[in-house]
Amino acid sequence: MKLLSVIVPAYNMEEYLEQCVESILRTPSLAQVEIVVVNDGSKDRTLRVARQYEERYPDTVRIIDKENGNYGSTINAALPIVRGKYVKILDADDCFDGSRVAEMLAFLRKMEGVDMVITPFVEVGRRKERRVEYNIYGRKIYEYGKVYDADKVFVDGAIRFFMMHSVCYRTALLREMAYRQSEGVSYTDQEWVFYPLFRVATIAFADIPLYRYNVAREGQTMDIKVQMRSLSQLVTVTENMALYFAESSDRLSSEVRKAFLRNIVADRMRILYRKYLLGMDKTQFAKSSFAGVDERLNVLAEECGIENLSVPVNNLLPVDLLRHWRRCGRRYTTFTRWVLRTIDSFMVALHAMIFR
Repeated sequence: MKLLSVIVPAYNMEEYLEQCVESILRTPSLAQVEIVVVNDGSKDRTLRVARQYEERYPDTVRIIDKENGNYGSTINAALPIVRGKYVKILDADDCFDGSRVAEMLAFLRKMEGVDMVITPFVEVGRRKERRVEYNIYGRKIYEYGKVYDADKVFVDGAIRFFMMHSVCYRTALLREMAYRQSEGVSYTDQEWVFYPLFRVATIAFADIPLYRYNVAREGQTMDIKVQMRSLSQLVTVTENMALYFAESSDRLSSEVRKAFLRNIVADRMRILYRKYLLGMDKTQFAKSSFAGVDERLNVLAEECGIENLSVPVNNLLPVDLLRHWRRCGRRYTTFTRWVLRTIDSFMVALHAMIFR
């Protein structure tokens, strides 16, 4: 049995796939690793590149070739066949720090049995890189290499959410809960760091910045312009997460965990509202059917027990965008939104200077 399975979703990634796969193959502990490349109906040479690695490394590289179904479908296709005790996702346009793979494997051997492992990751831009920690506001309250009860982490407040680049799960945990992601839409990485938290019992932190997240590629789903064109998909994922919480939260015995997961749902809703009410231009907003979106989210918020949902511009600028919309039936004026966005950008930059 392998120790770590790495799922690589790939759609039209011939330009990046070689770097991605090579970053894993560099490790001297290759016998413990499995790479599952899922070709999601690519129209370029992605499948050919993947096949070359499968031929050269038949004990390590496996290929799933399927029709296009978007991100979640690749994870759903791979999870039933992975052989590793632990599983991690690596997007095909990103890579690992090859010099840290063996270190990660050693950590997983030492922590074998823990449900979730959290590591820092590195954002790689065109001109600079930055390490992103698991903590927020500069608080580091967990020891590396120590196993924590998940509820202890959820209640502390040092972590409000997790990011896909940081997490690694015990494979059996995902199979026991019959984990599946939404298909046909992007942004389901949010589900990857949400649904398993209903079952995770133990968490360990490792000082191993393994994942190198490429933020320089144009056209990626996290590009703000792409996000604004794809808000309906973000809405779908947020609605699915809210429905999952509403249907599953009664089975949670821990009120701490329930509150933590409810806050994640509320934050996803706030992010959506900010994009519609603050970031979207006038033409897009007129075509967005936002009133319907607001109605659905309002119903889901009630079902999730989210009371009096407010949508401030940011944590320090408590101008409530949603309250204004519901009271006046319109957004703030174009000039006011520009002022609010400018202040928000300044405060984000200041926060980064202080805490990074």
